[in-house]
Amino acid sequence: MYFEKPDRLFSIFLSLAFLFLLVLFSSEVSAREITLTWEPNSEPDLSHYIVYWGVGPGAYTSNSGNIGLKTEYKINIPDGDETYFFAVTAVDTSGLESDFSNEVNTSSVVFSLKSGWNLISIPDISANISIQEAFGPIMSSIINISAYENGAWRVYPYNPQYGTLSIIKPWQGLWLNMRNSETISFIPKTYNSVYLVKGWNLVRFTLPLSQDIRNATSSIYRNIISIWTYQEGKWMVYDPLNPYLSDLQTLEPGPGYWINVKKACLWTH
Repeated sequence: MYFEKPDRLFSIFLSLAFLFLLVLFSSEVSAREITLTWEPNSEPDLSHYIVYWGVGPGAYTSNSGNIGLKTEYKINIPDGDETYFFAVTAVDTSGLESDFSNEVNTSSVVFSLKSGWNLISIPDISANISIQEAFGPIMSSIINISAYENGAWRVYPYNPQYGTLSIIKPWQGLWLNMRNSETISFIPKTYNSVYLVKGWNLVRFTLPLSQDIRNATSSIYRNIISIWTYQEGKWMVYDPLNPYLSDLQTLEPGPGYWINVKKACLWTH
């Protein structure tokens, strides 16, 4: 049985920031604990929320029932490769239920963008796409976007001092200057190889799951001078000459990375 779309639309938005935790129930059975959070509905006659989930997009086979006015819900789902999809509705005091919120799922990479500069990448593309395709829902919050390729900057919107950035390539890292804080979600895709020029390269990590840096960069490790990223308002660095003193130890889909290499090389996985 699937739950059909409710009848009435409220202004409810499910936050795309949720956590994934592995919880072992026994040696035989395990589960993931999912924590969903969302922005509160502003309707004055709001009664409660309902959380829906299932194993297909929009195909919700289970729900929480009435969870009151709290804007967080935890659920255990079976551990494994199966992707679960979630949405939330709001119900008013007369029993009318909102449309489903935006959908999130357990394969998503969630990125909280802060007002100001963010170093990110788009991990769900395997071919060139337009900026509007990549950032459509949050375009109004973007001041500008900068990419660095072959020693030159490209900028959106147009800036006469730099090249024009109109498309985003699957391997690129991006500086994103935000007017407002936003949250975006991606389902990572693999992109097999990235060509790195001698010197600095602004790129993304092209596998869908996080890896420690030594394994993630095994094909180029001897060429690496350093790897940098900028997260939560601070720089993090990996120095192969001082790996245990480096605060950057893992590459993951979502951030952007500055990689400095001794010579041109092909980063493969």
